[in-house]
Amino acid sequence: MRKELRRRLTASQEAIESFCWDFQQWLGDEVSARDAFATELLLREALVNAVEHGCGKAAESAVDCVIRHERGAMLIAVKDSGPGFDWRSRWELQPEAEACSGRGVLIYRTYANRVRFNRAGNSVLLWRRLEASTSQEKR
Repeated sequence: MRKELRRRLTASQEAIESFCWDFQQWLGDEVSARDAFATELLLREALVNAVEHGCGKAAESAVDCVIRHERGAMLIAVKDSGPGFDWRSRWELQPEAEACSGRGVLIYRTYANRVRFNRAGNSVLLWRRLEASTSQEKR
């Protein structure tokens, strides 16, 4: 597997789906099924938030994404051109069980070992430590 996957995406659901497909192909069977699920979930959540909230679904906007596989960890960096959001006020919030949105920060906290936002809140860095995989756990 290559060490890095980098892309500038248009702010659309189609671009997200295409990039996630490329991510799955790039990942191959190099990590456990659990890690593959968790990293794709983190990636999708970050991209959807960037497209829907950061770019307001404006297809002329762009989202930059870099994924790195290094030293037993996966690093996902997503940045949009929007104004950002106050992530500090949402860090500890628990969404209502019936809520259809508002789970992004909780997903980050649950599936990433480290989460870093820039001050503006329009860039997120997600770091997930990968478990040692066995041939039975691979996809």
